[in-house]
Formats: sequence, structure tokens, C-alpha cells
Amino acid sequence: MQIRTGVTSVSPENRLGIAYRQEAARLPWTGRIWDAHVHLHDVEAARLFFEVADLFGIERVWSMSPLQHVDEIKDQFGDRVRFIAVPNYKAHSQPGTFTTDWLKRIEGFAAKGVRVCKFWAAPRGRDIHPSLRLDSPTRLEAMHLAKSLGMKFMIHIADPDTWFATHYRDHRRYGRKAEHHKTFERLLDEHHDVTWIAAHLAGDPEHLDRLQDLLDRHPNLYMDTAATKWMVRELSKHPDCFRAFCQRNPGRIIFGSDIVADSDNISFDLLASRYWALRTLLETDYDGPSPIEDPDLRLVDPSLSAGAAPTLRGVRLDPATLATVYHGAVARLHDEP
Repeated sequence: MQIRTGVTSVSPENRLGIAYRQEAARLPWTGRIWDAHVHLHDVEAARLFFEVADLFGIERVWSMSPLQHVDEIKDQFGDRVRFIAVPNYKAHSQPGTFTTDWLKRIEGFAAKGVRVCKFWAAPRGRDIHPSLRLDSPTRLEAMHLAKSLGMKFMIHIADPDTWFATHYRDHRRYGRKAEHHKTFERLLDEHHDVTWIAAHLAGDPEHLDRLQDLLDRHPNLYMDTAATKWMVRELSKHPDCFRAFCQRNPGRIIFGSDIVADSDNISFDLLASRYWALRTLLETDYDGPSPIEDPDLRLVDPSLSAGAAPTLRGVRLDPATLATVYHGAVARLHDEP
């Protein structure tokens, strides 16, 4: 696959000068695409997001939006957006944000018809609040509440291997990836009657064999492809293996971008770059530089330039598998027509 450039100004989100508007129309897939993992923080940001979504054929999304903005986003964009319950992260320093207020918000989301609850358990959460450990007493209480309200569970359980080797070198504080997965599996078994969605390929796209083992042993588990830079960097290292992984697990791997649309930090190129890179990864045989700068590369090799980016190697999923990843699995997961 050859890409066309032509944009005169470059940025960390478009280091190659790609004409994203034109290139969006050249991507091969023309079927339905639902994005099961975005963050629309407010209406103004959502307007630009859906402008980009239209260009890239994104028909519907599931958003982790603040409870106080759900109604206005829904009023503006209707059935194009569904919601996932999350705490009020902007109030992270206030007492009760991740305890009493969080429990009230789960009930508030449920009252608005929300049927997925997000449990963010990234290791860096330990720097924010003790309850953000996956198995903290408050978190377990929240899980039981969400379960009683008929919610599915979305989980962010781990971060890139590069982070465990750098940001999380203090293993006594942050733990090791295998320890986080062990806790996750214990809760998967405890709540075997709940559907779980493991964001970011369960935080382990570096090791598809481990993910396969998880899927084989836990039929209540789905995984999404969210976190563009991470997915491009790691899945491009083994595109053939990822293609086989998707084909082996039809209906269990769902499309997600992890796009964050916040009017305080948003641009057309930022949004477009994520959809261009993910769709190029999944649909094409492109083999070349990613247009998105990836600071993680310098974490492990400080000799690299500040604007370094990985090679993007397309997986080129077959049409049947693409249809399942882009729409079929998401529709089945959420019981949507």
C-alpha cells in the first residue's frame, strides 16, 4: 500500500505529512465500523470527533464520558454514542471520588441505561488512590454493585512492557505484569457469570500466546484493540501472529481506538491519526513508518530522536474477520442490532 502525502505542516500526530482527509477515502474497508472504546469528554470535543469519525466510517461508539455530560452528548449525537460508567477523574483529589461518589455514579449511569462499567486498574493508579487497585475493598464493592445492576465489566489491567521496564521499575510499588494478570484471573473466575472486556488486548499485546491462554480458559472474556501507539508498535512486530490470533478467536476481539476527545487538548490530526493508523494496521499490507511519534521508543533506547516512531506493518485481515472485529463482535457483545 502506498500513501499520499501533501500536508505542508507536520506534527507529532502527522510526522509524515499525510493528507488524512483524502487517505481516509482510500482505505479498503467499506462496511460497518463500531468503536467500542473512546473518551468523549464534552460536547464541543465530540463535534470534532464525529467529523473525523464520519471520514473514517465510524458509525457508532462506546464512550467513557463524565456522568454530568452524558445527557448533552446524547442529545447532540443520539444513537451514535453509547456510554460506559467511569469515576469523575477530574475530581481525583477530592475525598470520595473513588469511593462513595463512585458508587453513586455507578447507580447514576445505570439509571441512564448504561450497561458497561469501567474498572481502571493501571499500575499508575497506585499513585492516585489506594482504591484503584483491582482488588481493593472499594473496587470489589463497586463490582458487586455494577453486577447487581446488570452491567458488563471493562477492565484496564496493565500497561506496556516498556513501562514495566522503566516507569514501573519499583516492582514493590507497582507490581509486575504477571501479578496484575493473576488478580484479574481470580476475579474473572469469581465473576464468571459477568461479561468482561479487557481493554488494550488485556494490557499484553506483546505476548499473544498469553492472551490466547486467557481466552481459552475464560469464555466470558472479550478483548479490544484500543491504544493506537501501543498496538501499532507491538502488533507490527508479529502481524502474521496477530492475524492468526484474530482468526482463531472470532467474536472475541473487538475494535477500539482509545481516542480521547477533550476540548482542552484536541486537534483534527490527533483524532484522524488514530483511525488512520489502526485501520491501516488492520486492513492493509502497508509496511512503513507510523505517522505518530511514539515516546515509548526513547524509554528503552535514549539514543533515538525525540520524533521517533515505529514501523507500521499491516495485518491485512480477511474480509470475514474484519467484519467481525469491526462490527459483528461488538454487536453481539452489546446485544445491539
